[in-house]
Amino acid sequence: MNVAHFIVPVLLLSVVYAKDEPKFLGTESNVTVVVGRDAILTCKVENLQSYKVAWLRVDTQTILTIGPHVITKNHRVGVSRGDQSWSLTLRDVRPADGGRYMCQINTEPMITQTHHLHVFVPPDIMDSDSSGEVIVREGDNVSLHCAASGTPPPTVLWRREDSAVFKVDKETVSKWSGVWLNMTSVTRDMNGAHLCIATNGVPPSVSKRILLHVLCKPTARLTQKMLGAYIGETVILQCRIEANPPPIVYWTHIDGNKLYNGTKYEMNINSQGYKHTAILRVKNMSRDDIGSYYCYAENSMGTARDDITVYTLATTSTTTTTTEVTTTPEQVTTTPVQAYAELEVKNHEETNHFSDEDSFVVVLSQHQMQNLDLSPSS
Repeated sequence: MNVAHFIVPVLLLSVVYAKDEPKFLGTESNVTVVVGRDAILTCKVENLQSYKVAWLRVDTQTILTIGPHVITKNHRVGVSRGDQSWSLTLRDVRPADGGRYMCQINTEPMITQTHHLHVFVPPDIMDSDSSGEVIVREGDNVSLHCAASGTPPPTVLWRREDSAVFKVDKETVSKWSGVWLNMTSVTRDMNGAHLCIATNGVPPSVSKRILLHVLCKPTARLTQKMLGAYIGETVILQCRIEANPPPIVYWTHIDGNKLYNGTKYEMNINSQGYKHTAILRVKNMSRDDIGSYYCYAENSMGTARDDITVYTLATTSTTTTTTEVTTTPEQVTTTPVQAYAELEVKNHEETNHFSDEDSFVVVLSQHQMQNLDLSPSS
């Protein structure tokens, strides 16, 4: 036999044999799926012939499928075959399913292709490791903590629920990033709800409401220092109070005795956070009701008070007259008198601006001032 004739068929057989060997099409893949959804990993094989494709979990060396059969007892695992493709399905993916999966063909030697499954988990805030309600005295430092989990690791953003600014390390900000919110020398206006918001690009973002209670001693301020009213009217006094814990509020008149709700007085208070508005209504004003009223606010941090003076208003008028003088034909007419206000302030022990003989002060009209006899007494 011709040697050349023998070598050529052998070479041709070798080429055909190499061409018919199974091989993978495409490259290794990275598959990302959100927890709870289904994941599909696919490897494509050319010239599989009678060889079999198997899927394995790399980290545990667990055989999941061989050919069209599921080997593992995990009911969430499935396998399907398409045009030159073998797909591994993982239903209802869990965080523990993340990792490397190997597609293997039982050739000699064996050939493999590895695929990576990444399981994304929405953010979650761990209540047990995060701050709850926090109580701090005004002027002290405070640290709030927000522990969040998720894949990829979430970022934490802080802001006030009312969108107000706050101070961090002497810097005034409207928001702050980080798992810790460190505030120095807290003030009463920092009292309220703070939100920590965790996000990692996987919806939904989550937030936790952390209440900060800043304890502060009361301040009290009446909206006016003096108030005039006509006899028979109802007078409304408003006292602005800042205090936390919420204060005990009461009112007193000149004698220092507390006032109580009834036919004469009506008291109520409206609160929003550490700010409070105390209202006193004095009904059917009389001369006995003039004088100073005190608003008191007390809590465990201290006491505060402020006062307002109430006086009565009265209007009087003098009739214009005409006087005839017999010695001349002229008529002499008095100057018209305008209405005036009578300022009456009741004396009391703590404010004695007037002598014991003076019970009120009268503001005279222009006419009365002109006709007042100011000549020195003899």
